[in-house]
Amino acid sequence: MIGALETDYHSLIIDRSNLEIIKTYEDSLELVPFGEKGKDGIILARLKTNTPLLRLDEVLDYYKVPASDLRLKVLVDKRGVNPDLFLADVKRIKSIQKTKQDLTSVMRYSFNPDEEYLNIETVKE
Repeated sequence: MIGALETDYHSLIIDRSNLEIIKTYEDSLELVPFGEKGKDGIILARLKTNTPLLRLDEVLDYYKVPASDLRLKVLVDKRGVNPDLFLADVKRIKSIQKTKQDLTSVMRYSFNPDEEYLNIETVKE
């Protein structure tokens, strides 16, 4: 959680040095109020600077992704993400382009070699 925004490590695009951990919940009794979402632990954090964070639909709109491509699954740096937990600082995004999955990839998202994805390429730290 960053403030009131739920996310996960792979679906978060920010400058990691801008992240301040406030509290970590790992004890099973502390996690009870979080229900199923807390099964692997919860980290409460905040940003050190006032950086706006956008959800996936806002990022795709910001980059003017065509409506016909909005149905595609989204990857970040060619890795799958949870679109419901996606959260990004747009300054950390280099580009968004349509791509197909590398057929030799160890992590396959589909066995259809023609399936297209939207790949969000991030700025490398």
